[in-house]
Amino acid sequence: MKKILSSFFLMIHLVQPVLSQENTSYGVNAGTEGNRNSFFGYNAGEQAGKNSLSNTAIGHSAMMDDTNGIFNTAVGASTLLLGGDACTAIGVGALQQNRGLSFENTGQANTAVGVSALNNNLYGDNNTGVGAGSLHRNRGSENTAHGYAALYTNFDGMYNTATGAYSLYGGNGTLNTANGYRSLYGNTSGKENTAIGSYAMDSNTTGYQNTANGYRSLFSNTIGYYNTALGSYAMYLNISGSFNMASGYYALSANSIGIRNSAGGFRAMDSNTTGSNNTAEGAFALESNTTGNYNSALGYNAGPIVGDLSNTTAIGSQAIPTASNQVRVGNTAVTSIGGQVSWTTFSDGRFKKDIKEDVSGLDFVNSLRPVSYVVDRAEVNKFLHVSDSSADQSQEKMHIQRQTGFVAQEVEAVVKKTGYVFYGVDAPENENDHYGIRYAEFVVPLVKAVQELSTNAEAQQKQIEEQKKLIEQQQKQIEVLLAGLNSKIDIGANGMNGNKKAFLLQNNPNPFTSETEIRMTLDETVGDATIIIYSLDGKEMRNIRVGDRGEVSVKMSGSELSPGMYLYTLVTDGKVVDTKRMVLTQ
Repeated sequence: MKKILSSFFLMIHLVQPVLSQENTSYGVNAGTEGNRNSFFGYNAGEQAGKNSLSNTAIGHSAMMDDTNGIFNTAVGASTLLLGGDACTAIGVGALQQNRGLSFENTGQANTAVGVSALNNNLYGDNNTGVGAGSLHRNRGSENTAHGYAALYTNFDGMYNTATGAYSLYGGNGTLNTANGYRSLYGNTSGKENTAIGSYAMDSNTTGYQNTANGYRSLFSNTIGYYNTALGSYAMYLNISGSFNMASGYYALSANSIGIRNSAGGFRAMDSNTTGSNNTAEGAFALESNTTGNYNSALGYNAGPIVGDLSNTTAIGSQAIPTASNQVRVGNTAVTSIGGQVSWTTFSDGRFKKDIKEDVSGLDFVNSLRPVSYVVDRAEVNKFLHVSDSSADQSQEKMHIQRQTGFVAQEVEAVVKKTGYVFYGVDAPENENDHYGIRYAEFVVPLVKAVQELSTNAEAQQKQIEEQKKLIEQQQKQIEVLLAGLNSKIDIGANGMNGNKKAFLLQNNPNPFTSETEIRMTLDETVGDATIIIYSLDGKEMRNIRVGDRGEVSVKMSGSELSPGMYLYTLVTDGKVVDTKRMVLTQ
């Protein structure tokens, strides 16, 4: 572009008429040569040559040494002193050192408005400086400076835009944009930075591709790069930290060398200095973290409050992890946590090694003490170093609920005492951490306990059944023995009295298949007589009334009963005479 402009202006110099004048001069030693020039003031345009064209110089020594400049406007003492082409200089010393076509390199199409604006520009083209001292030492091209001393010391930086007093004051970088008092003030070779706001990126020297928007945002940054700071004091103390993003008043304000952090919200991560790879979203989120890494916090004041922890996750207002590698959801006022489906725990047999069946069961479960309790939320918040502002105190009282569970210290004591394999107790890892219980871990020992109970129950049931059968058999034997004993007592009594009333004989045949005969003797004095047949479990199967007296018998068909052992009893006048056993076979 510079070569194109030089060729264009050189062509104009070559083709312009030499003899035409139309010049206006007023002042001692004011120039008179060239064409269509206007020179007003002492020494204004004094050295103008015959190829000088369409220049306007107003002021002491304005364009004094320019010989071949064209299309220039110089207003002010010593403006465009050495000349130029298509330049506008307004203000004492503006574009004072600018070179024209009479030199090897040319300063063209520059605009300087203000005392010493573009004062030392030699060869830079297409620059605009508005404000005293703006682009004062410039030799670069296509820069825009608007404000007192904006881009003041820029030497060869290009494509910069500075708006505001002292903005990009020391700049030599390229493609920077500064908007605000002292924004990018100390920049030397940093490039592609954008600073908006007073003192934004004030100390930057070589840092590049940073964006700062807000009062004193990225104020201390010198060599950090790829940072974005939005908000007053955002990343205020950052020096060399890179790849950070801060949005909010004082967000990441203390960060110095931490990298790859993201903080959004009022004072989010405002204490972080060297911590890296953290994410905070919400007012005061991760506010206390200074050197911790890999933390994530979402919500007001979420994140660790005491100590520098790492790899924590906090979700919800005042969700407070108390040890590294913890995940915390919600605060002490939360009464329900849930979702559409149950929580899934990683459990893949492909990655489980050294599997053992050493889980404690019934003995462990029997050692536990289930209790009900009420949580003192005020004490919990005091322990966590947070104010109990998550809910109104009156509302807190309304939400007090009695809960059931275990005391973690008691469970831990059981495990230590017995040596049971159990990992359901979350013991404190530091003085600021607290006890916790993983209730899901109790499922495994409970399953083991149920299995043990089931095995024991089956064995006990089998034993009970065997004992029941034995008792029934013994009961029948007792009944038979008692019946026989009673019969013998009755017979003996009758014998003694010389009066035998009844006598029962064994059935014949026995065992039997199709039919058997039960014989007995009944005295004439016997009133009622009945043969009753029982199964071994005491159930009455048949009741046969006997009407005859003397030597009598009754017959029993095998088809009336199922194969098995039976008892038959003779009962006379309501008394058992005797009981005997018979067997029916197939």
